[in-house]
Amino acid sequence: MKMSDQLSFILLALCAGMMIPFQSAMNAQLGKALQSPYYAALSVFVIAAIGLSLYILANRYVVPSTQQFSGAPTWSYLGGILGGAYILLIVLCAPRLGIGNVTVLVLLGQILSALLIDQFGLLRSPVHVLNIQRIIGVILVIAGVYLVKKF
Repeated sequence: MKMSDQLSFILLALCAGMMIPFQSAMNAQLGKALQSPYYAALSVFVIAAIGLSLYILANRYVVPSTQQFSGAPTWSYLGGILGGAYILLIVLCAPRLGIGNVTVLVLLGQILSALLIDQFGLLRSPVHVLNIQRIIGVILVIAGVYLVKKF
């Protein structure tokens, strides 16, 4: 991959990360307005499905074949359940802990899970062995979580 392409993807990933706190705040307010974290999470997914469907239609993407859908590992479709659980947990936690605290805790959870997936090559991911640099990185994130939560 060319350096310019890699930089583009780095910036896209950074933008995705920047969206998370905004999404958390919006979802928390929706849960408050609806007085139901469950309907807030459901509403978010319905709106996302409609938006993504319109985008796909507007760009005329080809629908994957039945063979392609059936060729995906069965467990790969469970990502939708994890996404729903994530939204629900954010709606529950953000009003109680604050957006900053929730975001940092989510980041810590992502890093710990990513290290586990990398270490053991879970879900058909390439193995990236845990090393001292990664352990130091986790310790620094934990320190950051403590500082954000404390102050």
